[in-house]
Amino acid sequence: MWNNILRQGIYRLGKENGTIMEGKLQEGWSRSKRNSSLPDHRVQGRTSTENLTLPFFLFRGATTIKPMLCHDLEVNGGILKEPGMDGEAVTVAYRKAVIDELKKMIPRGFVAERKWDGTRVLAINEDGSIILQNRKGVIYTIRLLEIVKALQPIRRRYTIDSEVVFVNPKTGKEEFTPCQRRCATHFPDPLLREQFPVTMEAFDILMVNGTNVERTPYLERKELVTELLKNVDGPIEIVPYKTDLLNAWQRAIRQEREGLIVKQVDSPYEHDRSYNWLKVKNWRFKVCSVVGFTPGENARSSFFGSLVLEKDGKFIGCAGSGFNDWELRKFKDIFSDAQRTPLRYSYAQVGEPYTAVKVNIQVLVKFYQVTENNVMRFPIFITSN
Repeated sequence: MWNNILRQGIYRLGKENGTIMEGKLQEGWSRSKRNSSLPDHRVQGRTSTENLTLPFFLFRGATTIKPMLCHDLEVNGGILKEPGMDGEAVTVAYRKAVIDELKKMIPRGFVAERKWDGTRVLAINEDGSIILQNRKGVIYTIRLLEIVKALQPIRRRYTIDSEVVFVNPKTGKEEFTPCQRRCATHFPDPLLREQFPVTMEAFDILMVNGTNVERTPYLERKELVTELLKNVDGPIEIVPYKTDLLNAWQRAIRQEREGLIVKQVDSPYEHDRSYNWLKVKNWRFKVCSVVGFTPGENARSSFFGSLVLEKDGKFIGCAGSGFNDWELRKFKDIFSDAQRTPLRYSYAQVGEPYTAVKVNIQVLVKFYQVTENNVMRFPIFITSN
């Protein structure tokens, strides 16, 4: 694939930094990402599918950027008890509680951005070379060539914060799994790129024209990133903000989006989790029946992995988080004495081996998206009968 590199001979780098690249290891370079005294290792190459000469980094241990993270918006915890074991009623109560909290934030100078369900990506151009990396420093440059190509005409230095997403053209909704596949593919795959085209949703900027703007207020940074990207042609969009928090929340509900990120208008960019950015998830709640459990691993090896759930006679997902120690022990005791039954759903449907049991347990779970097969994505256990 990298023809000019293959002629020189291949050196395969290990998975120390979460990625695999191929190239010729130059004398004096270290394979350890922990040695921050060494410069980045670059290899020039030309793909067979792109008329694009792309410099990319194998190491960036010394310049990994810690992006700003959000706290979750806290709402009235009593809503989980007031309606009882009724998923629809809890959903309505939760959404009303969010409105109550958003009303308190309006006078404090908050605006709302759409919360995307994708992969956090920083786009960095410090010396003419475009680098894409996730929030842990794993390099995505070679994996997202269409974004690199769109950014190449910008001749200024910058660091842009963004979310890379795949939007299903049939539903108009973003889907995480195809985006994950794109970001996990170590070399350009034209077929995969054609099947799952991604878009870079740019929402903030840390550096422009070589000047650090992290202490610049949020609204001014938004103007800077908008001006920088205004003439870009390609799969790059600027995430707008809305001043009407309540309308933005209602729109997220109507369109079944993941939720909102509400941001204080004069806030700086912080390299930590901050209360200036708050995550408002569009949680939905559902009551399901427990029909089995998966085996536990590591710290949960003596308990169980997740609860296999059904609703109206159909498999609807597995809940593996949200349990406290007492609940883990309670379910372990119940499953130890429970009658084993034939599998109601195949391992392929559930996604892993599990043990089917006959128990009279109803659980309340929360989730904010379902798959095309109407299976909840990563439901979280709340309570049980």
